Amino acid sequence: MDVKRMIRTSGKPVGKNDIEGQPVCEVLCQGCRKKIRSDSDLRRVGYVKTKSGRDLFFHTDCMSEVWKQGVF
Repeated sequence: MDVKRMIRTSGKPVGKNDIEGQPVCEVLCQGCRKKIRSDSDLRRVGYVKTKSGRDLFFHTDCMSEVWKQGVF
């Protein structure tokens, strides 16, 4: 799965373009509430689409916080 593409699809544009000329977008981590940008290192970012259709992004280090908050 291409997390960068999913962030661009559901994120908020920040008004810049990346090296490839694509718009840079950002979403919030559901665990720590920090911004995740599509032009950053996304190797430690997870993505889940819920049954209700919500797109959730989170740092893999924050995964336990996401489940504790009961965002589902």
